[in-house]
Amino acid sequence: GRAGKAIQQPRFMPDGTSLRVDDARGWLNVTMAGVPVGEPYEHAAPTWGMGQRSFAPSPAGRRVVFARNEDGFGRLCVANVGNDPDGSLSWGAVRPVARAVHGQLSWSGDHVVALRSGARTPTQIVRYDAETWERSVLAVGPAAGWEAYDLPEPELVRVAHDGVDLHARRYATGGGRLLCWVHGGPTDQWQVDFRPRIAYWWSRGWDVLVVDPRGTTGHGRSYQRGLNGGWGRIDVDDTCALLCAAHDRGWATPATTVVIGGSSGGLTVLGVLADRPDLVAGGITSYPVSDLRGLAQGTHRFEAHYTDTLVGPVADVEHYRELSPLARAGSIAGPLLIFHGTDDPVVPIAQSERLVERIGASGGAAELVVYEGEGHGFRDPDNQRDEYERTERFLAAISP
Repeated sequence: GRAGKAIQQPRFMPDGTSLRVDDARGWLNVTMAGVPVGEPYEHAAPTWGMGQRSFAPSPAGRRVVFARNEDGFGRLCVANVGNDPDGSLSWGAVRPVARAVHGQLSWSGDHVVALRSGARTPTQIVRYDAETWERSVLAVGPAAGWEAYDLPEPELVRVAHDGVDLHARRYATGGGRLLCWVHGGPTDQWQVDFRPRIAYWWSRGWDVLVVDPRGTTGHGRSYQRGLNGGWGRIDVDDTCALLCAAHDRGWATPATTVVIGGSSGGLTVLGVLADRPDLVAGGITSYPVSDLRGLAQGTHRFEAHYTDTLVGPVADVEHYRELSPLARAGSIAGPLLIFHGTDDPVVPIAQSERLVERIGASGGAAELVVYEGEGHGFRDPDNQRDEYERTERFLAAISP
């Protein structure tokens, strides 16, 4: 995958022709018998995401339905399958049929069934008529009631920086306060699906800027691989460039901006606080990566060797140290709020404990909130409620 192409979701047409998603030509495209659909959009989430079903062939094998990612927005499309003069299968026309993020696609008989979600749309199980593409809602996931609120659709943001166009999406209130949210992964992406966490803070009067620094999936292979060798530097610089653009456009000021993110997004949060504290009033992070070499040597098996690509050979101790926020902890003045579970198998809580100790030794302000028994993500409703309440108090204190 590193030197060649990323391949996922191997499947077959009814006649045995191979189907998969790969990025051999620069984009994660549905590929039939080695030939991709051939469009500059991603058709799947990161390759490490297990259990994806972002495409499905028709029972007759003459069409393929797939989920397209358009700068974080989703669209369901169907592609015709034709025959070349030699009789081999080839791609025909692609038809967009529905807006929203779709997943877990299944084509049975005359219907396509999927999970569907959007900024204003709680997760649904839907069924499409495969001829008219009329949609029926079979079930709704989260609690009902969200339809009573005029939830926002985000606006696309692009910023030229370091020879590339950086990407973000802004959920605007126009109130002059900004939460800059960095997703985890770091090769993940927060698409425009239903995220109550964003809706909650938007309802509290905060603009939410969801940033896609290099490394993010969804903008092509070169953008995703643009982080390689520089995790902890490139993502921080990209986020700072997006923050500067937000301030230049008058959405907020540094005094009314807070950077927030978890896991690898937390590493970026810490880097912003260490390197460009002039851009933000403070930071919030959950189970952040702060010691990259410690992560490389101690994370769980599924993510073992992840840093070999994102940082480099673990034997390069100085490079790992330079990119790790722990080494720059003395530059973090805060205020900083950190949440971490005691049983985190991905980022051990010892990383946050050492980080807070070093920040405190340098006179900085950092608070560590520990949740007993929690892992990489908090599941206990009491802990989730506590996280929101503490976050709200923290935000009120630094940016009323």
